[in-house]
Amino acid sequence: MGLFDETRPGNDPSDYLMKKSKVRDKHVESEDHSGRILGKRSPSDGARHLLLDTLLTLPAVAFIAYAFLVLVNNGRPIDQSPIPLLRTAAIYSPTLFPIAFSAVAASFLKATAAWRLEQGMSVLSLEYLLNCPTVFSAFTTPISLRAANRLTPLLIVLWALSPLGGQAALRVMETVPSTATEPWLFQNLEFMSAFRHSGPQSSAGFSLLPSIQSALVTALGTPADIKAEPQDLFRNIKIPMIEAFEDWNRTQDDRQDDSRQDDNRQDDNRQDDDGWYHLESKSAMSPVCSAIAGIPVAALVAALGGLSSKANYSLAFETAYIYADCFVQRGTSMNFTEWASYREEGPGRYSTNRTLVISTKRPPSPFDQNPLELVFTSYASTQELTSNATCVLRTTYVEVDVGCHGTACGARHVRPLEKSDNLTTRTALNNMGPEGQPGHGTAGMFDGFMSTFVRSGLSLWDLQEGRQLKPFASALETYFTEPDSPYSAPGISSWNGTDIFPIRDRVFSQRFSQLLNTFWLASVASYNITGNFRFQSGGGTSLQRCIPIKQVKPGG
Repeated sequence: MGLFDETRPGNDPSDYLMKKSKVRDKHVESEDHSGRILGKRSPSDGARHLLLDTLLTLPAVAFIAYAFLVLVNNGRPIDQSPIPLLRTAAIYSPTLFPIAFSAVAASFLKATAAWRLEQGMSVLSLEYLLNCPTVFSAFTTPISLRAANRLTPLLIVLWALSPLGGQAALRVMETVPSTATEPWLFQNLEFMSAFRHSGPQSSAGFSLLPSIQSALVTALGTPADIKAEPQDLFRNIKIPMIEAFEDWNRTQDDRQDDSRQDDNRQDDNRQDDDGWYHLESKSAMSPVCSAIAGIPVAALVAALGGLSSKANYSLAFETAYIYADCFVQRGTSMNFTEWASYREEGPGRYSTNRTLVISTKRPPSPFDQNPLELVFTSYASTQELTSNATCVLRTTYVEVDVGCHGTACGARHVRPLEKSDNLTTRTALNNMGPEGQPGHGTAGMFDGFMSTFVRSGLSLWDLQEGRQLKPFASALETYFTEPDSPYSAPGISSWNGTDIFPIRDRVFSQRFSQLLNTFWLASVASYNITGNFRFQSGGGTSLQRCIPIKQVKPGG
């Protein structure tokens, strides 16, 4: 039966197999045809891929443009556009660069894998390209695959560029000092300016003394931290006192201290080869200033187009000050009646009518060959004690090197200037002008200065006519014992008075010099030293000078 069926016409097995093969070929052709239809990209797919590729390109273009702008603006000051914007961009670069780099690198590896697959490549290389889309995977893929090829180091180097690029973008900009020397026209107050009144009873003195008194009171009442600063309350530059360095060095020589620390301090406070005393050293002594008030410099006023607040400057100028070399000793004991007789004013004697008398045997003149000598006498009523200080006045000439950051200035170096004996022997109280020329002060200027100076420490209440006179110390006397707060010192409103004898020669000389110089500046330029010094075309109480200034601007 079976054989009969196999041999029956129309039941040939080969025909059956041929039919099956044709059906299978039709299915394959149908599948291939449908696959080609699914693989075609629609216009929207192409636009989407183009948009994604463009977005991936933008970060790269942005970083290239950023690098180009940094290169083009190299050396530009940091306050000029577009440096502030570029510095802001540099702050965010370490965050943005790895993100943008990861997106671009992952897309690049995927496209490379597709292209190399069409060209023919090994399965291992394909695995590497598709399994390394991050920094970490570049290191873990060789371990997971347990194999490596030539792509392994290339992928590691590629992904290592991500953090390195972020840090490079952060450090691509650096601010460095850019130094340039250029001439700068400025004016400073001439210390040897003309004294403008002949006493409190003169018409000029009547109009000027209120501002003079106010300037001195402001200086004396300045807080202690301001008094220790290189600038006064009105940003005038204080002039260091050369004699303080010389006294300190003499003291060190007398002690002959061999300790290493003292040797370092001694070296820093000695003059260098050019004669400069250095004030910036950490081991240097705190400078003693020649006056509580400073010398105004017009170029320091920013409103007048002066020093920029974003730059560093240095300048040097010459000036002078009065130095009183004093010898303090205990005076004659007096009761109050005896003191009342002693304090009476007369030729060459100037008194507060309370506890202070300043006298001289010979009023100064512009042609003196000997220095002026003053005798400072103070009375402590309860102890019935007097203290005498004999002071010899000379003029010290100095050159001051000043450093500024914006309007914050201070003396960095100071050195004495060699002058003839005629210039150092006489002072501004001799009515001497700059460089020893006769001054243009009023007649009787010494009498006008001393009569107002000795009473300048009294309060307005003490100066009232008809008030009972009490032996209370003035602020001039309490400044010797309480320089930080002379108006609130214990002896200023007390019968106990102030005994200045414990203030020894060196300190007394320094503080008396400060009082003389401060009151002199207030007398010749009370308006200028209280924040109203203006650049002038010439003349007046200032000298015009044009010198090179070292200007340091931060560069981009």
